Order: sequence, then C-alpha cells, then structure tokens
Amino acid sequence: MPPGEHAALADPAGPTPQERLLLPRLARAATLSAAPLSAAEHALLHAYELKRDLQDGRSVTSEDVERLIAEADAAGYAEAVRAGLLLDIVRDFCETSVWPCVSGIERLLERAAADGSTTGTALALALRGQLPAQQEDTGSLGGPDDDLTRASVMLEGLEGPSIERASAHLECARGYLNRGLWELELRHYEAAEAALVGCAGAQFVMPAILFNRAETLMNWCTFLRERGPCELPADRVASARAALDEADVDLVPASWRTELRIFGALLDAIVDPALTPVPSEPDPDHEYAGHVHLTRALIACDREHGSREVATREIGLALERIDPNEASHAHRLALCIAAEIEAEGLGRPGAGLHYARVLVEMRWQTRLAGLAAMRSRLDVERMREEHARLDRHAHLDELTGLANRRALGRYVEDLTERGVDQVSFAVLDLDCFKGVNDRYGHHVGDEMLRHVARILRGSIREQDIAVRLGGDEFLLVMPHLSPEIAHRRGTEVVAAIATADWGQIAAGLAVTSSLGLAAGHPRQAQDLIVAADAALYRAKAAGGNRVLR
Repeated sequence: MPPGEHAALADPAGPTPQERLLLPRLARAATLSAAPLSAAEHALLHAYELKRDLQDGRSVTSEDVERLIAEADAAGYAEAVRAGLLLDIVRDFCETSVWPCVSGIERLLERAAADGSTTGTALALALRGQLPAQQEDTGSLGGPDDDLTRASVMLEGLEGPSIERASAHLECARGYLNRGLWELELRHYEAAEAALVGCAGAQFVMPAILFNRAETLMNWCTFLRERGPCELPADRVASARAALDEADVDLVPASWRTELRIFGALLDAIVDPALTPVPSEPDPDHEYAGHVHLTRALIACDREHGSREVATREIGLALERIDPNEASHAHRLALCIAAEIEAEGLGRPGAGLHYARVLVEMRWQTRLAGLAAMRSRLDVERMREEHARLDRHAHLDELTGLANRRALGRYVEDLTERGVDQVSFAVLDLDCFKGVNDRYGHHVGDEMLRHVARILRGSIREQDIAVRLGGDEFLLVMPHLSPEIAHRRGTEVVAAIATADWGQIAAGLAVTSSLGLAAGHPRQAQDLIVAADAALYRAKAAGGNRVLR
C-alpha cells in the first residue's frame, strides 16, 4: 500500500528523547496554523482526514467521496475538489490494490487543468509518472519519465505553506523511489517538509516524510551491503540511523514504528553483526518476519560468535518469508548472504557468489546511468520551462507584475477552448486615485498600485487571473464561480483594500475601491467587461467602497 499520511499528534505530556530531535522541524511544520481556518481550509482538511481514515483501514464509500467533491465544487473550493479526487484514487486502490488508478489520475489532471492549478497538475503528473511504461496509455508524449520530470520542475520555485504541494512532492519522491533514484527522491522529502511550514494539516503528511526517508536510507545501505561485507560509508550509515531515530516518534503510527525498529536492527547487523543483539524468533505470520530472520542470519554469519548451521537455517527462513515484490532490497540481500554462507561452507568463493557480485555491480551501474539520464531530463525540462517563463514575462504588466491585456486575451481564449461555460468578470477601480498622485506624488501612487496588486494576487485562486487594464483599473477573471460567490469574493477584495495598512507607504494615506461584476460565457468576454465596467461606475456614483453587479 502507498505510504499513508496519517497518525495522531504526539502526546502533549512531553517529548521523548527521539522527539527532541524533531522539535525544531515540528515547530515549523505546525499541525494547525495559528489563524482560524476558513471554510475552504476546513473542506480541504476534511478530504485529507478521510484519506487518513482510508489508509487506517476505516471505510469511506465512493458516495462519501463524490458528495465531498460536489459540495466543495459548489462552494468554489477548487483545492478541496482536487483533494477529493486524490482521495478517490486512494479509495480505488483500497478496493482494487492497483496503484495508481489511471482513470482517477486523468480526472484529477483534467480538473487541475480547468482550475489552472500548477500544483494540482504537478500532483497528477507525479502520480502518472508512477505508472509502468506499458500501462501508461493516456496521451502523454514522453511516458512516465517525462511526466515525472515535468512534475518535478513545475514544483521548483513554488513557495508558501501548501498541503497539496507537499503531497505532490511526496508523489514525485515515490516515482523516484520506484526507479531507485534515491538522490532525487530525498530532495523531494526536503521540499515536502518545507511546504508544511505553517501549514494546516501538517500531521497528515509529516509521518509519510519521516517513514519514507528512513526506509529509503535503509534500503540504500542494504544495496551497498549486497556489494560485499566491506565497511559501509560512515556518512551513509549515520544518515540512515538518524532517519530511523527521527521517525520513531508518536507522530508516526505504531505499526510503522515497529517496522522501522526491525529495519534498525537489520542496519545494526549489516554494520557490525558482532555487536548486534540477536532478536527474538519472530511470529511466522508477521509481515516482516523475513527481515528478522535476515538479521539473525547476518549475526550468525559472524565468524567469531556465529554458527554456519544457524546462519543457513535463518537465511532459508528469510528467503521463504520475504516477498521479493514487496521487499526487493531485503530479498536480494538475503540471496547474497545465502551465497556467502555457501562460499563459507566451500572454503572459497563459489560461482554463485561471483555471479551475485557481478549482478549487483551491473545493477549499481544501471542505477547510476538511470540517475544521470534522469538528471539530463530534468535539465532539458528546466530549459523548456525557462523559455515558457520568458514568454509569460511578455504577458506581464511591468509596474505591478500582474497580467496585461495580451495575457488576458490568451487566458480568455484558453477558457473557451477548455469548454468553460461560466466565468465572472470583476472590474476594480481605486477611489480618488488622482487625488493621491496630486497630494503624495507619483512614486507613492506607483507603490500603492503595487500593493493593490499584491492584495489581488493574495485574494484569487490559482485558476483565476488578475489583470492591470491600465492606470488604477484592474480586472479579475474567475471561472466556474456563480454570480453569488463572485460577489462574495469581490466584497472580500474591496474590504481587504480598505483595511490595508496604507500608512506604511505614506502617513495619512487611505485607499478604497469600487468593483463592478458581470458573469456569463467566456465567448462574451468583451460585452461582460463592458457590463462590469458599467456596474463599477454605478458603485462609484453611489459613494464608492462597494460592489455592484
């Protein structure tokens, strides 16, 4: 099962020694932000809570999921809708054991494209990048590798707290894990953790970061041990040990912590079997019984304290009980240890051990070649994205950084091509802007416009666009919103401008705005903008600092 993103918070009675290692990070990635949650945030976190319930084995029906999606959609909570679609992919896996669900990915990808969400698109592409190449029949030109590199580059440079972006980084990490590209995988865990700083819902994602990082570093050491019983690099062992210790906290589910302790004992046996306590005979039905037998075999292989008879018995049980599909690294190490035990019995390295060493070296070199190839793909994708960024720059207003009229035309055309049939236009104009320029000077007026632009950017969704039409006139274009919700959003924008701290720009400065609304089909864009502009002037005539439609 894909690593879950669940677990309750740590016991408030006080941190354990291991938790003290995590306190600086856990303090930054606060479980809930200090500010009260908005209705949209509640809807978003409810989707992630249901996802946790699914991964904890509790029942969530398809009707529950579809109801959540429909309610979030009706309220205009696009990110919560996408979280619901991700939840549906997890629900499908719980029913079918097929990960990930192709139809679910395409549904998420289509919605993210309709929303204009970079983060949502990256999440969907990262999921699609986990599909085997022969399964991937979804119109992707370059297949799963290109999907994964696109997702990775799309996420670069995005900042601020975001549980969706943290999830996208985790899915990218999973894609690199499937390819054995641990160096790239670990970078995404770091980025996922950074996305949780100050993020409501961090408790849903942080456990997966801790567990997956520890398991990956452990697997890296396991692979290195396959190459022979020589001393492992101290820094690699130290990283794995630190990650295992960090993950052994109450934030992580108890069952995961049990697994991590089994991994820790195996790491000890790989590094120094003579100093590793022999673990108890495991329950033969335990999922990780084979790992315990592998640990016991490594300890028994120690020349001074071990027994070849015990080692032979234990490695046989390990091979019998480790699923090569679910735990390939541990299974391959068990095969190598079996070959070493066989060579010990012969008194010399046999053909089986030579063959094992040749194969592991070939796999290592193949992994390094795959890493180099993926890094080249990432570089090419970054160049492509840079060209696209320069093209976007030609569509930006120089003073405010908002979209310009050229970008507006392309955006509206794109809405029409995507089949969007409902869009709200909001024309906003500052009240008495000329008087501000006359009294304070144009440099204050310019700074005021830049601050209005910042307010507008912070007030819209990813799929919306904020445009500077010229002077102190701005336009917001908001697809998929009913006129009622658009009116509420417009009222929030006007209030945000009126209550901003304008005194930081110039003493005594006060700014209000008026906003006019119109809604319809994007093909009617010009007529709708004219109608919104007329509503704006009615709002000004009524005294300003208000919204009319």
